[in-house]
Amino acid sequence: MAFSHIIKRSLISIAFILLLASAYIYYQLTASLPVLEGTLSFEQVSAPVSIERDQQGIPTISAQTREDTAFALGFLHAQERLFQMDLLRKNSAGELSELFGELAVQFDSKMRIHQFRKRAQLAVEHLPPNHKQVLQAYTQGVNVGIAQLAATPFEYQILNVDPAPWHHEDSALVLLSMYIDLQPQWSESERSLAVMKDLLPADWFAFLTSQGGYWDAPLQGEAFVENTIIPQKPLASFSDENEKGDQVSDYQFFDQIHYGSNNWSVSGALTAHGAGMVADDMHLKLRVPNIWYRASWYLQDGRRITGASLPGTPAIVVGSNEHIAWGFTNSQGDYHDVIVLKTNEEQTQYLTKDGLQDFQVETEVVQVKGQEPVNVDVKLTQWGPVIGENQKGELLAMRWVTHDIEGVNFRLMDLEQVNNVDESLIVAAQSGVPGQNFNVVDKEGNQAWTIMGRIPKRFGFDTGMGGDYSGSQLPQDWSKGDKGWAGYLDAKDYPKVVNPKDGRIWTANARIVSDELLKKVGINNYALGPRQKQIRDDMYALETFKEQDFLDIQLDDRAVFLTRWHDLLLNLVTKYHTENNADVVDVLNHWQGRASATSAGYLFVKRFRENVVDQTAGSIYRSVENNSNEFWPSAIDNFVEYPVWQLVTEQPVQHIPKGFESWDDFLLAMVETTKSKLLENGGKLAEQTWGDANTLAIKHPLSKAIPLLGWLTDMPAQPMNGDTYMPRVQKSNSGASQRFAVSPGHEEDGYFHMATGQSGHPLSPYFDVGHSDWVEGVASPFLPGKTKWALTLQPK
Repeated sequence: MAFSHIIKRSLISIAFILLLASAYIYYQLTASLPVLEGTLSFEQVSAPVSIERDQQGIPTISAQTREDTAFALGFLHAQERLFQMDLLRKNSAGELSELFGELAVQFDSKMRIHQFRKRAQLAVEHLPPNHKQVLQAYTQGVNVGIAQLAATPFEYQILNVDPAPWHHEDSALVLLSMYIDLQPQWSESERSLAVMKDLLPADWFAFLTSQGGYWDAPLQGEAFVENTIIPQKPLASFSDENEKGDQVSDYQFFDQIHYGSNNWSVSGALTAHGAGMVADDMHLKLRVPNIWYRASWYLQDGRRITGASLPGTPAIVVGSNEHIAWGFTNSQGDYHDVIVLKTNEEQTQYLTKDGLQDFQVETEVVQVKGQEPVNVDVKLTQWGPVIGENQKGELLAMRWVTHDIEGVNFRLMDLEQVNNVDESLIVAAQSGVPGQNFNVVDKEGNQAWTIMGRIPKRFGFDTGMGGDYSGSQLPQDWSKGDKGWAGYLDAKDYPKVVNPKDGRIWTANARIVSDELLKKVGINNYALGPRQKQIRDDMYALETFKEQDFLDIQLDDRAVFLTRWHDLLLNLVTKYHTENNADVVDVLNHWQGRASATSAGYLFVKRFRENVVDQTAGSIYRSVENNSNEFWPSAIDNFVEYPVWQLVTEQPVQHIPKGFESWDDFLLAMVETTKSKLLENGGKLAEQTWGDANTLAIKHPLSKAIPLLGWLTDMPAQPMNGDTYMPRVQKSNSGASQRFAVSPGHEEDGYFHMATGQSGHPLSPYFDVGHSDWVEGVASPFLPGKTKWALTLQPK
């Protein structure tokens, strides 16, 4: 009896301790919730500021000055999204070790090569006075918002650190983190192309690096001519070389969302009300919370700004000001160059047109939580920092827009007061942001495309605009002074398309322009064109447009790109029909012709294509990687469709893959490989659906390390429609971060939805409100709804 009594008391004690711990955790969580209602007094505001949130937590800010609006936005961002903002600034600054300790030291040490905190400080110093004032107010708002929380956000409690104050340059660092997301910070593509050019026969290099063809759908100009010359060296010989190599490549081809954002617009001639209309969905990594924070505010002249803001910065990134509406896609233009340095034997000096010069060496100090700081020596040249070596052991420097003050500013805010398309094009050309396809319309029915972001003015390069790689697309020696940058293009010289005769503009990360306009934008690493082509064709299928028509295009998951692979595969298994592949024939006959979550046929076609690519072009990529430490296959394989399709359709005898007697023999083997991999875990082939492979995994950054946290913070795991080469781009943790369509002056008819929700706090009443609209493709309103919570910030 005594023993059972002890056990009983112990269990009661444990339960009591757990109850106390749960109560403490709940208190700490609720204490870090944002203030939603009431009145707060601060010295930093000049007049009362009204913040009205709707049921989704979307705020409408009403203030007397733009500075007070910026203060309120900073306050909201800090209260709702502080940890996200902190990650963004520390990511580009190379300061994640302050949060995560030794785990982030390697990343931070490499990122310090760019010295982004120093560059951010310099960029802020050169801002015009009006932008400095707005940024100062925003910074004050962030720090007041932090101080107003009764407890630090739960992420900091888990990591056992306190959030650092916000500084002006931190907003520039957030912008620089977007550069890191959208542009190659180590020039992997250029460096990989250089390795291929050195190690492959010229005909194979040309064959594998075609930059366009059948899938092209440029807004201006024509499709490139595909390189159709079959190389001489047998494909199987690369497999032989792989077996003899000193290194073992682990490359395996899988379709990736290298780049995936869509926008398009129509002129007022194609809408009922005569205003232009624009649609935008920017595809990024999907995390909790969403990268964007929806907001709306009134300017002093009464106009309303509505759209998506980026926590850490004081501007609306995409949206409407009632006179214009605009959206972005990443342009994939050429905003950086790699310089092959000619050095002395000791590599202490590098050659310039003025002779040998000493490298400048600066030391960056990485602060590491719980450990001694780590020193990083950064080697600098007159063109930029040294980023590594090529396969020949030559040092490489990088020239990048981000390294100049022109590359980072907040001219984007000036779109708030723009009245028409023409005025917006000037702002775009002077904005320091990652080079974007800027698609803009106005209330008078005009529309235009240009690049938003600074474009280098190059000299001395072979432009290589015929679809091949040359000139600035490959690392070059700049030591003679005959190549380089001569500043940046003036606004009057920017590439643009204004009011095209058909009243339609479309962009989707693929090449947009040709000839002289393309010389200005440059060729970097465009997306393959089928998504852009499908959008264009969807637009030409209609003569007039409503907002719902735009949403239908955004949700278009028809498998146009994979249709020819489906037909090839179905003809193959029908020609060689056996009892063993009867289930393959069945799923192909019922594949639905779209990336449907319920389709087994779609998944089979997709995996079959991946296996074919991997065992053809993939063997060449592995051969190159085995012979170089400077090769990133996934940085250059996005156009592999052109050479592989030519191989499997023309079936040249000299390129039959190793171990097979014919191309049909090889393709049938790929069918069996695909089937066996899909059935590895049992079940029937018809049960292996695309939804099983394309299930949402939208998680909080810390939930992977703390699984129990995911129960509270992560979004539901739902099978999704959509895939890579179609308007509805969707993977488990990447895809459309938001979708909207709007006509300026008719915002009440627009829609806007985004993944996850407004708040980063799992106990927020609107933590995931609106997420289901994004999942299901529901057209939720563009403008904030009826006020549910009202907060006033008044002068003290």
